[in-house]
Amino acid sequence: MTEWTVVFWSNARQIAEEAKLPRALLPAADVAPDAWFRSLRDAREVTAAIAYVAAALPKLEAIEWGLASLPPLERDAPDYAARMLLRDSARRWLHEPDDENRRAIERLTQTADQEWPETLIGLAIFFSGGSIAPEDGPPVPAEPGLPGQLVAGAVQIVVVESAIADPGLADRVLDLADRFATSGREAAAPA
Repeated sequence: MTEWTVVFWSNARQIAEEAKLPRALLPAADVAPDAWFRSLRDAREVTAAIAYVAAALPKLEAIEWGLASLPPLERDAPDYAARMLLRDSARRWLHEPDDENRRAIERLTQTADQEWPETLIGLAIFFSGGSIAPEDGPPVPAEPGLPGQLVAGAVQIVVVESAIADPGLADRVLDLADRFATSGREAAAPA
């Protein structure tokens, strides 16, 4: 692991508080963000490490990390088309993060299963910037930490659902998060 150059935070405790980690897991005030991430991983605090890094990453990087953490879908799954539409819409927004694409994915989340990780990523996109009020109403900002919390929830669902079939997924997802924190969105590029 190398130094986190993409993370704007300078203090691990601030990130842990933003991630709403339990008080017992809060680091000392003078711990570097990447060092605390390694500590969480060494302690096998996977859920906390996911929440922590999702709060630490800038919004675009967090959302792209969440999307890159999703496992492939089986084509014969009954919800394949709806989930792929959410994934494709999220990718479209990542390439063109404008309000039209943000609101388009929010409309998709309204009819999607709220337990799908794709839905949570779609909601993270909607709450990532711009008004959350109806388009014809006065602007209402979202809570700044909400996108990271939604991405964390999506990745935590993926890890829990895959725990038996793919026990190494949690480490790969956290390795990928570390690469995003180190090199930004380049981490999603194929090797």
